[in-house]
Formats: sequence, structure tokens, C-alpha cells
Amino acid sequence: MTRRARKRSSSQPGSSPGHPIVSVAADVAGASVAWTRYSETVFQERFAVPLDAALSGLEPGVVDWLHFDGVPDAGALRWLHERLGLDPLALEDVHNGLQRTKFERYEHHSFMVVAVPVLREQELVLEQLSLFLGPHWLISFWGGDPALLEPLRQRLRNGGGGRIRQRGVDYLFYGLVDSAVDAAFPILEKLQDQVELLEEELLAQPREAAIGHVQALRRRLALMRKLLLPGQEALGHLLRGDDSPLSTATRRYVRDVLDHHMRVGDNVENLVELTRSLHELYLMSASQRMNEVMRLLTIIATIFIPLTFIAGVYGMNFDPDVSPWNMPELRARYGYPLVMLLFAAIGFGMVWMFRRRGWF
Repeated sequence: MTRRARKRSSSQPGSSPGHPIVSVAADVAGASVAWTRYSETVFQERFAVPLDAALSGLEPGVVDWLHFDGVPDAGALRWLHERLGLDPLALEDVHNGLQRTKFERYEHHSFMVVAVPVLREQELVLEQLSLFLGPHWLISFWGGDPALLEPLRQRLRNGGGGRIRQRGVDYLFYGLVDSAVDAAFPILEKLQDQVELLEEELLAQPREAAIGHVQALRRRLALMRKLLLPGQEALGHLLRGDDSPLSTATRRYVRDVLDHHMRVGDNVENLVELTRSLHELYLMSASQRMNEVMRLLTIIATIFIPLTFIAGVYGMNFDPDVSPWNMPELRARYGYPLVMLLFAAIGFGMVWMFRRRGWF
């Protein structure tokens, strides 16, 4: 049995808070971002922009979205700390990855991690979308499929982008969180299909290999459940008016995201219950199949009991010359075929009786 590989944090026990961000020199060599700047009347989109140039170009009056395709090295993260004052503990979470969904509020910015389920080569993994929300800028880190962010970019590009170009940076923040939460629905549909296929297979022909598929499915659902409680808590924090970085209008849309998240939770719980029943279904189907086999064997054995008795009696080979009571049928001209016909009559008669009683 092979052990599943697990990504481990690079921080060692006892290291200082913010390690390794605070323990390296700030360095932006080779670090680049996708830089999107927009307002209701302005839209600019540039890719592979040097990080230093992008940070120097931030200015009020427009929304600046800096996106990292993956996680940069610790030196670039340290530069973000020095230039924008991003919290080193939050940057450490970005660097290490595999964080639970959470939201944290700081003095001049907010930080949110969203765990996104992704199917990679039929294996379910959690990717991390990290977001820093400032007064007029947003910094995102995402190393997964770029298709997650593409619909949002298209809305920005197409003719004013609807609400997104007319609202502030908090609406962009909402849009990214909404895309991350909604990414769970296609995964749930695939898991639902797997559950239904397993159910049909177990009803048709229960095989031992199906139990392995059920256990793999339960592991995937257990990973999905890791999204639920922390995700609802983080979204609830976003909706609290006294500590929310979002405007009242944007919080209305975040409530819809919370509703989607709760639907994801309900669907996962339903699938968990179904996988539990699949194991019971396998045991019931296997037991029923064994009962059918045992019933058939019992019927066959019951048919042969009288036949075996008759064959045993005629196999004792008494000598009819000694006494007329010593099985005179041994000398009958048609004794053998008559006994065979008797065997057939008894066998067919018992089969007819069993079928009439509905035993098979």
C-alpha cells in the first residue's frame, strides 16, 4: 500500500512568527504580476509586469488588481510587507499554503484565504486562493486553473463590465470569493455521478472492488467537509457591519455567496449519507447473493437426498439366491432403467413442488 503524499509547511517548530518572510531580504528580482487597472471610464490590462513597477503605479481614484500566478518566493513577499505593510503572518500563510478558509482584518488591509476544491487526475485536492484587500487595491495569489478567474476578467473587459466597473474594489473582492465558492458545484456534480454509478453497480452485481471505490469517495467528501465550517465562519465575519471592509451594497452580494456555501454544505452532507448507505447496500447485496446461492445448493442437495438413499439401498448387493427377501429386483430384466426412471420422476416431482411453492 502506497502512502499518499502530503505537502508540509516549510516552517520549523519554534521558528519566529512570520518565518520565512521576516528572515529574508526583500527582493523582487524576477517577480511579475498581472496588473489590471479600471474605473467606470478607464480599463487597462497588462501581464508579466515587474512587481516593483506595479507597486509604484498604485494610486487612488482607480481600482488596481495585482494577480500572482502562483506563490512568489519569500523575498517578493517580504517586499510586499515593506511596501504595502501586509501582515507577515498572513504572508506566511500565503507562502506555506494549505490553509483553511478564513478571514482576518488588519488596520489598513484585510486578508482572506479560500480553499478551492479541484479534481486533478481524478484525485480531489484543495487549492488556495489568497486575497489581500486594501483601500483601492487588491492582491490575489492563485496557482490553480486560470479558468477560475477568466469569467471575472471577461466581465471587466466587455463594455464596462456591468456593475463591476461601476463599483469599488470590494466588489472585485466579492467576485473572486464568489468564483472560488461556486467552483465546488461542478465537483459536487461529478461526485454525485460517481455515487449513482456505484449504487447501480452494487445493486446489479456487488463486487469487493466496489468497496475500495466507496472508501475513496468518502475520503473526497471528508476533504470537502473541511471547507464548510471555516468557510461559513469567514463569510459571516465579512458580513458583520462593525468590522467588515465591504460596503453595505457589496455585503448584500456576499450574503448570496454565503447561501451558495450553505448549499454546498447541504449537498456534501447528503453525499456523505449516501456513501454510508452504499456500504450497507454492498453488505445487503452480498448477503442476498449468498442467500440465493445457498438456496440453490440446498434445493440441489434436497433433490439428491432420496436419490442417494435409493442408490444406497440397491448398492448393498445382497444375494437373491440365498433368500427371496434378499433384493429380488437385482435379477429383474429392466430393473436398472426402471430405477433410473424412478430417479427422474422423483427429481422432476420435487422440482415441480419447489417451483409451485415459489422457492425458486
